[in-house]
Amino acid sequence: MKLNQLEVLSQEEIHLIHEATLEILEQEGVVVLSDFILNFLAEKGLPVDHNSGIVRIPSSVVTDCLKQVPSSFDIYSVDNKPWKRIGQGDPLFACGHNAVFLLDYQTSIRRDSLVEDVEKFVCIADQLDEIDLIGIPVMPQDTPAESTLLYAVKAALNNSTKPLFYSSESASINQAIIQMAKTINREVSNRPFLISQLSPTSPLFWEKGTIEALYEVCSNGIPLAILPEPIAGASAPYTLAGLLTMHNAECLSGIVFSQLIREKTPVMYASSWTVYDMRSNMAVIGTPETHILRIAGSQMAAFYRIPSHTTAPNSDSHFHDEQNAWEKTFSAFISALAGNHLIVNAGMFATGLTISLEQLILDAEIIGQIKRILRGMEVNQSMIFLDEIRRVGQRGNYLTEESTLTHLRSDQFWKSSVSLLDHYQNCLNSGITDVVLSAHRKINFYLNRITEKKLSNTILNEINQIINSFEERRDKE
Repeated sequence: MKLNQLEVLSQEEIHLIHEATLEILEQEGVVVLSDFILNFLAEKGLPVDHNSGIVRIPSSVVTDCLKQVPSSFDIYSVDNKPWKRIGQGDPLFACGHNAVFLLDYQTSIRRDSLVEDVEKFVCIADQLDEIDLIGIPVMPQDTPAESTLLYAVKAALNNSTKPLFYSSESASINQAIIQMAKTINREVSNRPFLISQLSPTSPLFWEKGTIEALYEVCSNGIPLAILPEPIAGASAPYTLAGLLTMHNAECLSGIVFSQLIREKTPVMYASSWTVYDMRSNMAVIGTPETHILRIAGSQMAAFYRIPSHTTAPNSDSHFHDEQNAWEKTFSAFISALAGNHLIVNAGMFATGLTISLEQLILDAEIIGQIKRILRGMEVNQSMIFLDEIRRVGQRGNYLTEESTLTHLRSDQFWKSSVSLLDHYQNCLNSGITDVVLSAHRKINFYLNRITEKKLSNTILNEINQIINSFEERRDKE
């Protein structure tokens, strides 16, 4: 028996959000800051005001486009093997992406990130069964600024065969990444191992780079996640219902555009819930309200029959501390129990600014427990062992009984990787007195494993040429 999914919205409330969304899109519309896309949308029959850049989307168009979105889609590994299906079954988890800093495991000092950090992070993520997709963990600072994501993608592709989740609001960057993917597999449009995340700007407009990136991604058949990031009290109303409605309108606008560009483009209803804390002047992501919205967002996606994505395990803490632990556990568990299909941010903390190798390992521990809880328990005659209970009777033991010998090494009980489950004195003697130290000890265990690079020299040379060509073009602009 599995756990029931969480809900915070009634069907009446879902319809209320939906109807308000249709009214916003049809009457107010969204601003699109690209003449190319405005002309394209006008050709598709949408009401376009070329002077203001406002595009209004009739309700009938929204309804028709939603019907085209696949309810699930296959994602492949980098080496072209079937990997997972997104939109069905238990949630998948991915690393966080696009942080700036690394909390260095050797010095315990936060510093700018490097390409080498991406390599180490991805090497560990590749070995963690709990991590299903690789997110680009950081934007390394030891590369040219305009092409930093390209170097990070190259490092990720060369150190893992797991599918890749990335985010860039640039058409030219997306074009280069897709070219890099095609050097590995020319059929990447039909057997994708990439998911591109794209975010409109709140309230209700699409930057030129983002909307043209969306066109590039959809044209090539790459799955995408439309992830608005309205902030309650700053770029959206200061109520949860208002924030959800703003998010829904922005998300549906992107979904409509994706289907007008290429019918049946795999697209995810994505969310990264943010609340503006007026006291600290900070946008925060680990509060109870963001957890409520993770449930609501999943319900809206289910209403539209679209795969859902949200961010977790999240924390606003800058440190490996108790706040980090409870915010990450709550956000990840609630995201999973709400039925979200892809949950992204493992290894990341400090409101998305920082990663650490310890944090990646700790988050895998949280995710492992969540996946075990989601499986629930199997109850049938053979699992009850009634005859065994009768035979052992009162005051016996089960150390050598069939139930123990058969299931001791099965998946009946979760196996810890870094949690401290030993006697007090043994912990003191080992020098490991908290889980951060335990995770720290694991780093070299993973990094010292012999791992072959995943890409051939021929493919690496082609990828280097793509990066060089991109940088040459940018230098001439």
